[in-house]
Amino acid sequence: MKILILKKEKTLFDIEGDAVFLPSEKGQFEILNNHCSIISMISSGIIKIYSSFFIKNKIYHNNDINISYNDNTTIIKLKINYGFLNFKKNILTIII
Repeated sequence: MKILILKKEKTLFDIEGDAVFLPSEKGQFEILNNHCSIISMISSGIIKIYSSFFIKNKIYHNNDINISYNDNTTIIKLKINYGFLNFKKNILTIII
């Protein structure tokens, strides 16, 4: 699936991903490829994106974003305060 993460009219990520874990008021939920269409609020917490794109020997970390590579999977963790998501036709758009 295509994953777009937008913040203040700026694109933070535009990548292909396999799974996304998102925080909500009732707990964490997951979106996989070919998930049914959904529009939802996102609560404060960590968005975790699992992708097969490769960042060779690169680990990135700051206060809000952590990118690591493990077992042929790139893991992106993004700390957010709140946001909204729209998933339709295998495109996940997250506005934070």
